[in-house]
Amino acid sequence: MTTPSPTPRVAWLALDAADPGLVLEWSRAGHLPVLAQLLDSGIRGAVRTDPGLYTGSIWPSLTTGVNPGRHGVYFCEQLRVGSYDTIPADGRDFCERPFWEALSRAGRRVAIVDVPKAPLAPTLDGVQVVDWATHDAEIPTCTQPPELLDELRRRDGGEPLMRCDFLFRGNDPEATLLASLERRIERKTRLGVDLLKQGGWDLFAFVLGESHCVGHQCWHVHDPAHPAHDPAVLARLGDPLLVVYQRLDAALGELLAQLGPETTTIVLLSHGMGPHYDGTFLLDDLLRRLEGRGTPASHRVLLLARELWRRLPVKFTEALGGPAGRFYRDARAPERAARRAFAVPTNSNAGGIRINLRGREPAGRVDPGAEFDATCADLAEGLLELRDPDTGTRLVKEVLRSRDLFHGDALDRLPDLIVRWHRERPIRGASSERAGLVTGRDTETLRSGDHRPGGLFVARGPGLASGSESAPVATQDFAPTIASLLGVELAHLDGSTIAALVPAPTERG
Repeated sequence: MTTPSPTPRVAWLALDAADPGLVLEWSRAGHLPVLAQLLDSGIRGAVRTDPGLYTGSIWPSLTTGVNPGRHGVYFCEQLRVGSYDTIPADGRDFCERPFWEALSRAGRRVAIVDVPKAPLAPTLDGVQVVDWATHDAEIPTCTQPPELLDELRRRDGGEPLMRCDFLFRGNDPEATLLASLERRIERKTRLGVDLLKQGGWDLFAFVLGESHCVGHQCWHVHDPAHPAHDPAVLARLGDPLLVVYQRLDAALGELLAQLGPETTTIVLLSHGMGPHYDGTFLLDDLLRRLEGRGTPASHRVLLLARELWRRLPVKFTEALGGPAGRFYRDARAPERAARRAFAVPTNSNAGGIRINLRGREPAGRVDPGAEFDATCADLAEGLLELRDPDTGTRLVKEVLRSRDLFHGDALDRLPDLIVRWHRERPIRGASSERAGLVTGRDTETLRSGDHRPGGLFVARGPGLASGSESAPVATQDFAPTIASLLGVELAHLDGSTIAALVPAPTERG
């Protein structure tokens, strides 16, 4: 067993969904001095995110070191295998465990704070905080050891903002959200600094999620080209994204000040953000049209009920959200059984399609093998023909097969097809000779910003060349890299160690 060092041997600091393009632009302009200094003096590299499923799978891929076909998680709501029902999904549904549990078993002491979607470790040499101040907390806050939660509540007066959607109502939602995010950054930074001052960590993993929240809710303020942009709000508040990114930059500065030169520090921007333009809300109706079906009256009633539900007070919907959500999910199941393919929940930046496969689904209608391949090809052809009814431009960029992208025992948890949209402009309808005209409105989310693929990392530490650039890396590469830096080799992962961050054995000593 190794002796823990006074400061972490590895610090993994992340800004969840902080857009790399904005960070580079604002660093060059002098708005983010801490990140600018890191970018100038450290090693930087692009991060390739999981194709199509990047938003829901990126953190599971980062923390397990395996691809989505093995960890099986890609969204907060997924189809229950062997049924037509969808159920909530979170880190507790991982088919693989986060890498820091293996580090703990190897005698490394770890502090893990608010890594998105990560499950609570049953035992751990160190501390863990789950969903205390993440974007869209998926489970009630829990900690290891359990008494740490009571300490957090006593010190900070209860849980911080849990879901940014809940605050985005009322007369001045942007200002309300911005003030709450600034308070949350302050509280979270204080927690991180206090843990670092305690010392003794081999790995310190700490994620700030406010960039994720503000990107979703305030992209229309930041982006003058967005249809909902209001110059008066921008003039009054400034750019909320810039304000939050600057607060996060200062928070990084406070954390980095606690880390000695012997610490290898990796700062990760997990993936990007941009305007919320997509057509996933049309996908299920389009699939019905391609199959020669109409939209059932029950589906229209469900959409109306969901829209009315969203207008109710948050306290009411939160109290009854579980039963109401189950009713909404279960009510869609019978109609799915009669179809050859249907849409499954995904983050709306990319649509997900499930083939009603014999031997896998209870009332499967498509045979595995040649018929499955033909169905996938037919649907892809029909979707790629879709045009914007106003501009005539193509709507679908590509249709991907999960079986071509991923592998593993959890592959059947994923959508069979992933639909990537052209996202340069708002999508309000779709048309083709085969599907006809389908229009609608997105009632699933009112967010103005949504995810984009591709992340960025920058690192500094002993033995690392300053001011250099790494070859692009995959999300799965961070788990084996961090473990290797701590002298632990993890077997059977899909990721590889990042060569630019792992010194040769003679250099490590």
